[in-house]
Amino acid sequence: MPPKKRPRGKRSSRKKNGGRQLKVLLASLCLVGFLLISLLILSYLRQSWQPKPVPPIETGQFALEDLRVELESALLRSGISLDQIKTGEQNGVATFDVGSPFPPEAVLRSLSERVQRVTPDARIDTGIHPDAIAVYLRDRIVYLLRFTPPPIEPPPYQPPLLQPPLVQPPLSPPGRGRMAIIMDDLGQDMRSARSLLDIDLAVTFAIIPKNERATRVATLAHQHGREVIVHIPMEPKGYPAMNPGTDALFLKLSAEDIRRRFQSYLQRVPFAVGGNNHMGSKFTQSQEQMTVVIDELRKAGMFFVDSRTSGQSVAFEVALAAGVPAASRDLFLDNVQNEELIAREIHKLVRLAIKRGRAVGICHPYPQTLAALRREADYIRSQGVEVVPVSQLLVR
Repeated sequence: MPPKKRPRGKRSSRKKNGGRQLKVLLASLCLVGFLLISLLILSYLRQSWQPKPVPPIETGQFALEDLRVELESALLRSGISLDQIKTGEQNGVATFDVGSPFPPEAVLRSLSERVQRVTPDARIDTGIHPDAIAVYLRDRIVYLLRFTPPPIEPPPYQPPLLQPPLVQPPLSPPGRGRMAIIMDDLGQDMRSARSLLDIDLAVTFAIIPKNERATRVATLAHQHGREVIVHIPMEPKGYPAMNPGTDALFLKLSAEDIRRRFQSYLQRVPFAVGGNNHMGSKFTQSQEQMTVVIDELRKAGMFFVDSRTSGQSVAFEVALAAGVPAASRDLFLDNVQNEELIAREIHKLVRLAIKRGRAVGICHPYPQTLAALRREADYIRSQGVEVVPVSQLLVR
């Protein structure tokens, strides 16, 4: 018996209902997708319309400390001694009371350049008072330098002598000469620097800028009242077998490169008031290149000591011709690292100081040298010879 055929009307009705449901579902999905996309676009636009916050620039403590170092170094280089500087605080501002006249324009320019090198946000202002310099970090005064010339005291009154005074014998031998001892190659470690400070002699610290602890040694020496100079690395005749370091001054460098490297030395050796050459037997023979170095020293208000590593050095003469105070080494004290032989050279330097009134010796932080200096300190004094910072023996 043949199967019964279903009516066509019911089947077409079901198809129509299924089609409607599918369309509704697709429309719903499209609507949801449209809403999601719209929300994402609105969120993005909202974020893009909001101004991005500018991160605040923080005033780091390091900037204040670096500024302080630069200020003290600039004052010392201008000829002001530590005894003339009194530090304090007033209304939250660090103060420097300087017993000296207001500095000249050249010193002010140098000071302005130095604080700008620390941070572009720093500047000096000389308009707040005729005898003061304000150092600003952004819009806030962080240091105030006040200059007061020391009063001129009238000579003490002395009544007229009715009879010649008795001449009292001196309590110690009269001064018979002065000598400077420069300790080269410092800055590699703190131990040798502290050992040198323990010796009761005013030895001048010559610090190599590239040495790892150059800045710390310079600061330590300054805190103990010792004179600091830059031990300027220069090209020797034996280069590259004798290597002064990759950042040294070489004859092949342009004047601009020499100036840039020299300025980097000053950054690493704060409180330096002068310089002398490290190696440099070839470089110091070049009048052209030494003129560039001496000019930088002149602009910084510094002096130069010719270590005389070459008999043909022109450094001393170039310095004097440029108006830069200078000195020249007389003796190397420790060419042989033997305590007895070093002591003999110290005695020789003493005799030279007595004979000529002044003498300059150079040595290095060898254990034997430190031991000899410690041992011979009393002998030097017993001969009436005073060990002074090398800045006191300059030719001008």
